[in-house]
Amino acid sequence: MEHVSVFNLVYNDKDVEGIVPVKPPKVESFKLVETVKDLEELATKLHSVDEFAVDLEHNQYRSFQGLTCLMQISTGTEDFLVDTLRLHSHIGPYLREVFMDPAKRKVMHCVYKDTV
Repeated sequence: MEHVSVFNLVYNDKDVEGIVPVKPPKVESFKLVETVKDLEELATKLHSVDEFAVDLEHNQYRSFQGLTCLMQISTGTEDFLVDTLRLHSHIGPYLREVFMDPAKRKVMHCVYKDTV
């Protein structure tokens, strides 16, 4: 096994000279999705974009299957927090189609144990 020193990972100022960091788009606030009507509006928004990012918060403590407690979705210009506990039985019917659409790019964040 090759040993790599942390000092090999530190960049020199000359390595990044002239590079201008890209700023993310400004997002003013987020929308809390906690009713079926909110979920329907979210599905409509997701159908209108080419890509979106998703992060799930999952708790598996003392549970065989665990619980997805929160779903965070961003379109790049809008952020949504989905109360998955309250909307558990409605998420599939409203979001399944857009999540299964191969033409939509989905960026998943840290999906270890979140998608199984």
